[in-house]
Amino acid sequence: MTDRDSFSLMIKKLSDALHQDGKLVTVSVPANTGDSRANPWSPWFDYKKLGQYSDGLMIMTYDEHNPRTKPGSTASVDWTEATIQYALKQEVPPSKILLGIAGYGWDWDSTANKAVYSSYAQVMDQKNKYKAKVVWDSRSQTPHFSYVDKNQHSHRVWFENSHSLGFKLNLVEKYNLRGIGIWRLGLEDSKYWKIIPEKIKVKK
Repeated sequence: MTDRDSFSLMIKKLSDALHQDGKLVTVSVPANTGDSRANPWSPWFDYKKLGQYSDGLMIMTYDEHNPRTKPGSTASVDWTEATIQYALKQEVPPSKILLGIAGYGWDWDSTANKAVYSSYAQVMDQKNKYKAKVVWDSRSQTPHFSYVDKNQHSHRVWFENSHSLGFKLNLVEKYNLRGIGIWRLGLEDSKYWKIIPEKIKVKK
């Protein structure tokens, strides 16, 4: 864990230096649930120390399922909440936590055994092209659909939209978090910008 401690120390020194110039330091970290659902690189980031040294911890609560896993939600609501709870247990103040929000999805080609990173617009293009029906998964609170392409390859697509976003924003309010960070602008459902101000109360 030498690299873990070295990285924390670097952030401390960076923050100390930039704070003298009136700057803020925000650190992006992979999602960690503290159990088998954590990303494989999560243990290398010390939430407690990074939360102490930085002004904000942007937790990348996305890619719960990805090309290294079986098809599934980009960020289920239970997994997202477990990540928040883990950060709080590591004594990261809610006022420093920024919840990472995905604007994209993954299209798994089970025939070719690969997954393609896709924007919301690309996902909708595939849905419309193959006349697929979007199904809502009540467990993860995210949408998905399946289709067979022109090469007879079977696909399963899981993605985020404005409806699934609402469940994440509820968590921001529930835990009184600092806010959100989106990966990345331009990939998202355009309706994000309608639901965000409806769900998040700006603190003055």
